[in-house]
Amino acid sequence: MGKEAGNENMELTVKDAAHNELSKLSFPQDTALRIDVVMSGDCGCAFSVQLAVDELRKNDTLVYQNKIPFCIDLLTKRNLGDVLTIDYNPDQGFALSSPEELFSDRLRIRTS
Repeated sequence: MGKEAGNENMELTVKDAAHNELSKLSFPQDTALRIDVVMSGDCGCAFSVQLAVDELRKNDTLVYQNKIPFCIDLLTKRNLGDVLTIDYNPDQGFALSSPEELFSDRLRIRTS
């Protein structure tokens, strides 16, 4: 199981539009919205970002923002950094960024 509500130096900002959309989801016990990096390419130098309601894993960093649980594993944290913002646009979906970079937009949440 993941860490209990510790932020492990993780700063996550959830914009109002994203919070409104995420608050429609349900999170059964021991689950959270996973921010996940999926490596691609032969050299593993490219990645895509996914969002999914997922079970907590050992060594996840667990962060609560306005009662919404988010989790991130070590590989993802290493690739995205410690400061993230999630936003939402009804026409484009979710967007995940850092102060330096837009990692992904048009994200949809995988729920199963």
